[in-house]
Amino acid sequence: MPEAQLLKYPRKRIIRGIYRFLGKTILPLAFRIKVEGQDNFPAEGPLIVVGNHIAVMEAVFMAIFTPWQVETLGAADIPHEKITAFFANSFGHIPVNRGHMDRQALRQAINILNQKGIIGMFPEGGIWEPGAMRAQTGVSWISYRANAPVLPIGFGGTLGALSNAIKLKRPRISIHVGELIPPAHISPGKNRKTYFQNYASKVMDAVNALLPPDNPTHTSGFTNESFELKVTIYDQKGEIQACPTSLLIQHDLALAKVLHRPTILKIFRKNLQLPMKAIQNLDKEHPPRTIVESVQSILDYIDKENPFLLTYRFGPKEGEAMVAGFREMLAMAQWADLNAYRLEIEPIRRFYSIELEKEVIQKKQGRFEGWM
Repeated sequence: MPEAQLLKYPRKRIIRGIYRFLGKTILPLAFRIKVEGQDNFPAEGPLIVVGNHIAVMEAVFMAIFTPWQVETLGAADIPHEKITAFFANSFGHIPVNRGHMDRQALRQAINILNQKGIIGMFPEGGIWEPGAMRAQTGVSWISYRANAPVLPIGFGGTLGALSNAIKLKRPRISIHVGELIPPAHISPGKNRKTYFQNYASKVMDAVNALLPPDNPTHTSGFTNESFELKVTIYDQKGEIQACPTSLLIQHDLALAKVLHRPTILKIFRKNLQLPMKAIQNLDKEHPPRTIVESVQSILDYIDKENPFLLTYRFGPKEGEAMVAGFREMLAMAQWADLNAYRLEIEPIRRFYSIELEKEVIQKKQGRFEGWM
């Protein structure tokens, strides 16, 4: 690895020192913060600190309320929002292109650990379906290669906490530090892939065990989620027209699911600045041409810039089905536009609401709820 790509630990001491001082001064005024298990903080590294991740504040609390400077691995596969980008760039982090083996990021992390440094990670890898995602194996690989133990931390009460703090509600935050997990070690004859996945799952189990029993997540309010896609085609007289068999959407369930994932649609709309109005609001009528424009922009980005966007978040099988669904949606919209037809595409989401104690049928797509 070229010397220019290595990072010295610790780094950015002045700006990080300022952020940490301000954080320790201001955050307790905005939040009611309780830290437990501080005796489990080791004196020095090498160490990998891991936590749950459903909002922006876990990364902030990890950086501020741990006793050392933490070098965090952060997403770089999509552009950040302006305010997030400002703080991430000024504080600094190790950028990770998710969805494939980012060897440079992993080597940088190992290099930090080899300097007895502290690495911060969120093994779930993102916030699109908190509480329902499988742990990523990067934490296992890094722990194994650097012979570094893992320290689990459970951050409770973070969902919507920043928004509530801005409203002067002083939300309660719990930071529970767990016991050290020994470094990953593969015994002779064990399957490496299986071991790494089991170790990552063990790490996340330890993190989740530190959370309050009633800690909310984006997915904790419902069960039995399912999807359906209805497509209706009208001619200029308002009469229903049959779609050619070759243009029927075959991956309808996967397409309906991604159309009901506001966190994903927000990436296209806000982070990537794609024209999303047509497929973000399918409860309203849109000319097929605008649907073509929206879907084509998504496929262009996936095909040319980030083929792992959906497969990383939903797994290879479901992610590929979603991309195939978008391609089928594009072909149908192009055909409808060519024939001057109206096209109604209705994704339907069904789930059992724990709060309401009944099944809910959602036809209107939800909007992204800020991850603050």
